[in-house]
Amino acid sequence: MRMGCKITEEERRQLKERAKTLFCPFKKCKSHRKSGKGNIVFIRKYGDGECMNLFQCKNCGCTFSERRGTPLFDVRLPEEKFYQIIQCLVEGNGMRVTGRIVGCAKDTVTGVMKRVGDHFDAVSQMMISKYHLEECQLDETWSFIQKKKSIWGR
Repeated sequence: MRMGCKITEEERRQLKERAKTLFCPFKKCKSHRKSGKGNIVFIRKYGDGECMNLFQCKNCGCTFSERRGTPLFDVRLPEEKFYQIIQCLVEGNGMRVTGRIVGCAKDTVTGVMKRVGDHFDAVSQMMISKYHLEECQLDETWSFIQKKKSIWGR
């Protein structure tokens, strides 16, 4: 274990509690996507700088990062900077401006935006695929489009 990744007994207890809410992310495991079964255990922290939590499934023996399945998985950018980039983009800033505000390259901003967008797309596809829609009211959206159409048509 690296020097910066030591944890206290209280943190270890909290991570054991956190493990109860996780599930094995590997499809080959019989406990795949089944949380609260007591099969996930905290192993250790790893990484340089910000330390990540490493867990293990007792059923299949595979280890995984707590960030697996999130946009933060395998990101070397500090978590704070990652969230700052997202916040700037949500507020309507362009990519170059966001890069200047946060202090990173435009390509970094693009990478974060793509990563978050792909994750959002996957989550929304999963959520929408199980959603049964019987009726949808679109009159406010149509009013907005109709208004824009008359302005653009001039």
